[in-house]
Amino acid sequence: MLTRTSTILLEGLKNPGDRSCWQDFDSRYRPLVIALARRLGLQDCDAEDIAQETMAAFLRAYRQGQYDRERGRLRDWLRGIASHKVRDLQRHWGHQEKPLTEKTDATSLLDQIEDKNVETVWDEEWDRAVLRQCLEEVRQEVEPRMFEAFELFALRDWPAKQVAAHLQVSEDTVYQSKSRILARVRDLLPLLERTW
Repeated sequence: MLTRTSTILLEGLKNPGDRSCWQDFDSRYRPLVIALARRLGLQDCDAEDIAQETMAAFLRAYRQGQYDRERGRLRDWLRGIASHKVRDLQRHWGHQEKPLTEKTDATSLLDQIEDKNVETVWDEEWDRAVLRQCLEEVRQEVEPRMFEAFELFALRDWPAKQVAAHLQVSEDTVYQSKSRILARVRDLLPLLERTW
């Protein structure tokens, strides 16, 4: 079963009583915000706080009608909220210089570089999250032993012979598990990338 699309989640968020929808949305996107905050230098507890603030700010703004899908993607809007929250905290701590009243060419260039870095980090974390979701979807579709063979061989780099001995299957079964699961991932991943 595929996860709910972002469109379905966004529709559900309009209803304050739909806790299931909020939980799905939060469990999908909160880890991304936490990962971004950590990669931008925050400690775990601060990253958790930023994620909480980001999710709350998103929900308030969304319910006030501030998000327009015609003007941009959900992932970009969330990234913008999260990066502003991180910068606010860093400024509060004094980790960044106080903003200049007038932007020079140099400060504009630095802002562009910083924005590009945040965008790159966010996109990397987004891609990882979509791949993790894809693997979870595939895990639900195949026999547990087949997925474990794939996981040990393809993801943990165990030798095929060791995986076969551990699971008491043939080496051929290990290779077939990898091949079948990768084929399914190749089919499913583009769909998740469009709808996640």
